[in-house]
Formats: sequence, structure tokens, C-alpha cells
Amino acid sequence: LNPETRTAKVRFEIPNSHERLKPEMYANVEIKVHLGQKLAVPEGAIIDTGLRQLAIVDKGSGYFEPREVKVGSKVEGYYEVIKGQKAGERVVTSANFLIDSESKLKEAVGGMAGMEHSGHGK
Repeated sequence: LNPETRTAKVRFEIPNSHERLKPEMYANVEIKVHLGQKLAVPEGAIIDTGLRQLAIVDKGSGYFEPREVKVGSKVEGYYEVIKGQKAGERVVTSANFLIDSESKLKEAVGGMAGMEHSGHGK
């Protein structure tokens, strides 16, 4: 693999009965490889903040928990979950950014409640 272009030369034998393929042509090729059974979630379930990756786990009864996860390969719209989630746990797959935003807002408001308001009302 060329690290600069992220390409590799390969040789394939494929039928070319209509002679559409010519020598030295370039192609983008998708090679499917069986990776075995892995824990995976839809790509929409992962919130990537740039610093970490989160999944919003459904704790039941309307409660949700943002949880840091480590993801691996992305295959056909699903991320492999390497760390941070167990099989059988349900995750939010759409509008999870709203839940994440609400939890950040509650965190910020909770932090403000403990602040002193010096100089106010005097």
C-alpha cells in the first residue's frame, strides 16, 4: 500500500467480452471479506465529537446514558464496537444528537446552580 496515495497495485482476471476494459486502466474496487460475527451498531448510533465517540444507550423507562465507545471497522453502514457496549444493549440510532445536546445543557445548568452570585441584589 502506498502511504501517500493509499493505493495498491493488484492483478485480477475478469471476463471482458465487450472489450470495455483496456490495459493500464484504473478502477475503484470493493473487496468483500468475511470478518466473522462482531458486535455492531448502525453508523447513526455513533456520535463522533472529534475527541471521543459516544453511543446513547437506552436504559429503559425513558432514561438514556451517553457512553464512550471505541469503534473499529465500518462495514455497510455499521460500526464494529470494540469497547464500551455489551451485546443486547439498545442504542439510539436517530436524533441522538438531541439527547446528547440535552444532557450537555443539563450538565451546564447543574454546574451554574452551585455558583455564587456575588454582587447581585446588593
